[in-house]
Amino acid sequence: MLSAVDAPVADTLEQYRKQFVDRKRASGVNYDRYSANLKKFIEASAKYFTDTCELSKEAVLEWTAPRKNESPKTRQMRINTVRAFAEYLAARGIPAYIPQRARYSAPDYIPHVFSNDEMKRLINAIDTRPGKVRGLNNWYIMPVLFRTLYACGLRVSEALRLRICDVNLEDGILTILGTKFHKDRLVPIHKDFIPALKSYATQYLFDKDSDSPFFPTVKGTHYKTHSVYGAFRKSLWDAGIPHGGKGRGPRVHDIRHTFAVHCLRKWVQAGDDLQAAIPYLAAYMGHTHFRHTQVYLQLTSDMYPDVVSKVEQMFDVFPKWKGNDERQEGSYETD
Repeated sequence: MLSAVDAPVADTLEQYRKQFVDRKRASGVNYDRYSANLKKFIEASAKYFTDTCELSKEAVLEWTAPRKNESPKTRQMRINTVRAFAEYLAARGIPAYIPQRARYSAPDYIPHVFSNDEMKRLINAIDTRPGKVRGLNNWYIMPVLFRTLYACGLRVSEALRLRICDVNLEDGILTILGTKFHKDRLVPIHKDFIPALKSYATQYLFDKDSDSPFFPTVKGTHYKTHSVYGAFRKSLWDAGIPHGGKGRGPRVHDIRHTFAVHCLRKWVQAGDDLQAAIPYLAAYMGHTHFRHTQVYLQLTSDMYPDVVSKVEQMFDVFPKWKGNDERQEGSYETD
């Protein structure tokens, strides 16, 4: 991969943007959203770039100024994307104003861990909802999708990106590609869940090619997360599970947390060695550090006080929950 200095000299900022994005992608970073943001920046700031590729302070400050009704998290993304591009230009010897890095800490969010009864009610509500959810009439998709989230502990984005070729139902293995931290992994499917997936695939995917989504919309495309969230919120209501409003949950992602906590509770009650088991759970869930998985011990003890004494015998100190909705790599939290 060419370094910033070795890349060809460009005539316009748009050409430099393409070089910058190509470099990011070559390093394994999914940069689509940030690439689009940079393109908007260059288009909106065209008046500053008529005769030069210089990234002026005026252009950067105008673009990164606060906007009405914009969340701090969104502004952070805009600022840090331009900052990374400015650093790339500076490495090429092009004058570029580099803004100060924006830092944003989302409000602490403690995940909602569903009880066994709540999970049964939620799944039953999803099974019995009317056919249409936000205009989508693939009513048979959601029951299988939500069971997959819970049975396999997947992030919703991972489940929605699954293709038919990624789901090996003979060996019971999911191939998860393009994960949050770019760590591809294999996820075993519980043997009791395989028949349900086989039945679903036989009935609804028999005429699809191997690159087709495993959970297709009526148009044959991948579902968007907001569609899943819409079905989730409606089903929470039907199941009688209260929702605290924006930022308070429960969230779809909490099904993944619930999977981990239920696993730990089962292991504790069975007397299994958690010191040995946690690394396996970390690998299964695609965590970048064991501490992300160990935090589930605190959630387990909060949800199931009966296991506290057993866990305390295995660990001298509980890892403290410091969750926030960023879930960035390196933060002391689960993801």
